Formats: sequence, structure tokens, C-alpha cells
Amino acid sequence: MTSEHSRQALRPSAGGMMTVKFADEIARLKSTDEWKSADRHAVSLVKDDALNVLLMVLKKGAHLHEHRTKGPITVQLVSGSIRFTAAPDQRVIAAGEMVGLDRGIPHSLEALEEKRAHPRYSNRLRSVRPRY
Repeated sequence: MTSEHSRQALRPSAGGMMTVKFADEIARLKSTDEWKSADRHAVSLVKDDALNVLLMVLKKGAHLHEHRTKGPITVQLVSGSIRFTAAPDQRVIAAGEMVGLDRGIPHSLEALEEKRAHPRYSNRLRSVRPRY
């Protein structure tokens, strides 16, 4: 099965449900040539018009330079720690913590330790909140 095929298999069908084992996905990401030759690697676990759930692994010292998103985001760390900057604020976020940010705000991060995170991006121009 190709890497691209694997990514597609992770996306649920319309109206469907899925589960993800982070440990398995992290191991898969770290077994690729991309991980061996770069300071980061990522895959979208869920991606549609309203939501993008991205699993990302970063090596210590990796930087995601300042950028903006179309919708609000959350970044939850599975392991490691990062320095998250959204001017003028700068915070160290550790494993088990999450940071949230509104759309359009310039932000960047630096991996202080090897980390695994799963940012969630809302692609809508308004906040998306789960309904229970």
C-alpha cells in the first residue's frame, strides 16, 4: 500500500466514523524517508471543508515559521514541548497541554524537544464547536 493510499484510508467516508491509534501513526511517520531527511513530517488524519486534523512529528529545534490559518486552531501536544508564539504572547506548551488560537492570527513554533502534536484547523470562517 502506498503512502498516499494510506493517507486516504485514514479519512472517514461521508457520514462515517473512524478511530486513530496515534502510536501507530507516529511510528509510520517516523519510518518514512521524509522523516529521516527532514526536521518534520505530517499527515492529515481528517480533512474536509470544515476541519483538518493534522498529526505532526518534529525533531528538536524544528521551526514552523510564522503563518496564518483560515479558521481557528488548536494544537495539542502528545509528547515533548514547543515554544508557541502568537505575537505578542509566547508560551512553552508541554505534553498533555493544548493551545487555542483564533483565525488569521500570525503564529509560529519551535520544537524544544522531539514532539508529536495534532493540530486541528477549522477551515470555516467561523468557529466550529462540537454539539452534544
